[in-house]
Amino acid sequence: MVDVIKTWDGAHVLSLSLTGAAPLRGLKKGRPVSAGEPVAVGDGPAPLVLRAALSGFISDVGPGEIIISRDDAAVGEPPSALSPAGLEGAELAQALAGFGVPVIPGGSAGPLIISAADPEPGLAWSAALFHEHRETISAGLTAVGRLCPNRPLIWAAEKPEDFPSGFQTHLIRGGYPETLPAVLKKRLTGLSDPGGRDVLGGRELFFLGRAWRTGLPLTHLPLSLGPANYFVPAGSRVIDLLSFANLQPRPGDAVVMGGLVRGTTVSRLTRGLGFLAGGLNLVRAASFDRPPSPCRACRACARACPAGLAVDLPAALSAAQWLKPGAGKNFGDCLFCGACALACPARRPLISMVRLFACPERGSAP
Repeated sequence: MVDVIKTWDGAHVLSLSLTGAAPLRGLKKGRPVSAGEPVAVGDGPAPLVLRAALSGFISDVGPGEIIISRDDAAVGEPPSALSPAGLEGAELAQALAGFGVPVIPGGSAGPLIISAADPEPGLAWSAALFHEHRETISAGLTAVGRLCPNRPLIWAAEKPEDFPSGFQTHLIRGGYPETLPAVLKKRLTGLSDPGGRDVLGGRELFFLGRAWRTGLPLTHLPLSLGPANYFVPAGSRVIDLLSFANLQPRPGDAVVMGGLVRGTTVSRLTRGLGFLAGGLNLVRAASFDRPPSPCRACRACARACPAGLAVDLPAALSAAQWLKPGAGKNFGDCLFCGACALACPARRPLISMVRLFACPERGSAP
């Protein structure tokens, strides 16, 4: 039985990150806002618009975030509805970005891959989205057809019974990292793209379909929170979500935003989650208290690499203290999937080594 994604609306404070965006002119402390009202806008030809997920008052407009204190009685400027009829291509993309849709496929050449699999461990909403929200997923596919009508679609899934009719299909075998968008794209197109662009998962289709079906801006996002999945308001703070799920961090624990392999450690628990945050996981200190042991030269990492890279090279250089940042120019095809680290019996920090070896300017994985 597929778990139902429940809705959590217990947020009393929202924190909207302004990374890559700027507050709307005239936005100031004390102003009331309605749910769905725009408060900030990004850069680019089709800028993403950030909106208040709940009604309330602006508590602060800082250099890096907008703080909204919830008040269901607050009345700002209610959002206008979107009518997708007659829109297509770039015009539709701009309208969807204005309604907060974070990932919008373009009309470039090459296939577009639909993945019905969870991309990595710690993210577990795909089955629920594809089975319990079929109408919204179907609407998302309709939007995809209007955005890029000439692109072929490939449906990727881990079970043959998850294939719909009328699609070219790809059966994902072996679990992670084969479920990672970057690896799927590599397998199906031969192109290396650590960001996994041109691969749409359940969340991306849900966002597209939600805006298409309702004509209303996005306010909530599906999130894997520990062992369960919830729809939560965009901007919900990490500390509030952990408290709701009874996940109390202790000294030495790590709070990871995203999946358990490629996610990033949360350094500030009062930060809010944006639409690209697919999961929130608490990793106890006891699970990683054993330090890595010396490289065994077993080449398990190289055999596990889906890009066919000699991952054992930076591992050996690091062991000999000869690792030079940026020396691995041939490692540009690295997908940063972490398969090498998962296969390493010595628990070497191979993702960090490869990232440093290939491109020292990257502060984190794509």
